[in-house]
Formats: sequence, structure tokens, C-alpha cells
Amino acid sequence: MIVSKTLDYAVRTLIYLGKRHGGGTVLMKEIAEKQKIPLSYLAKVMRQLVRAGIVFSEYGPNGGYSLKKLPSEITLRDVYEAVEGELRMVECFDVPGSVCVFTSCCGQADIWHEVEKKFIDILEGITIQDVIARDCVYSEKFLTINKREKRHANT
Repeated sequence: MIVSKTLDYAVRTLIYLGKRHGGGTVLMKEIAEKQKIPLSYLAKVMRQLVRAGIVFSEYGPNGGYSLKKLPSEITLRDVYEAVEGELRMVECFDVPGSVCVFTSCCGQADIWHEVEKKFIDILEGITIQDVIARDCVYSEKFLTINKREKRHANT
């Protein structure tokens, strides 16, 4: 599974806002510059976070964005669903009671339901505060080595 740019940008934005929680609003331009997110893309992400009730948008001369909740109250599931929609592992889960289009008995369904449930449990168990606490734990050296190992594993 690959984390989408939208989800990555949303989490990075919430970390940035979470570190400033209680310190007033932050301009979208500042977030975009500090987090290296294209401003036009960030505008889309912010609309989704505001619509989901995670971020507060204030207009006017002192306007900007701030968290609507404490960082410890925002789970990664909240963020995922705000920008990606409801979590589902496969399309056939969209329709309750549906079965596989290829057969009346799908041997994969139980597995994907189990994976989906565990994934949701993990996302519900991690808050933005947890991510802030882990921020910058991994050194640049580790990330470089990890990328190199993955490249060699794929050859």
C-alpha cells in the first residue's frame, strides 16, 4: 500500500498545526512553505480537513487555520477518512451483502475484512499527538539506508 500525497500532506499539515496548537491561526502560505506542499494542492487538503471538522478556518486580517480539536483527539483514521473517504480494502465491500462478481463464494473476502479491521484499529490507535511525539526520530542516515535496501531488494 502506498500512502497518497493527499494523506501525506494532510498529516504533515496537522503535525505543523498541532505543534502550534493554542498559538493562534497559521496562514496557509506559511504551512505550504514550511511543509513544501504546493499551495494549490494544500488549499484542496485544507477544504477537506475543514469540512471534516478537524481544522478551523478563520477569515479576515487575523485569519488562518488552526486545529479544531486537540492533537491527542485527532486519529489517523479521522485524517484518512477526511481526505480519502471511507476505508475499504476492495470494491466489492461497497455494497452490503454483495458477493464476488466471479463466484458466489469468495475465499478472499474474510481475509480482506480482517486486514481492513486491523488497519482501522491501527489508524484509530494513533493520534496526531503520537505522530508529533515521533517527529524527527528517524535520522536522515536511516532513511537513506532504508531507501537503498529497498532498491536492492527490487533488483
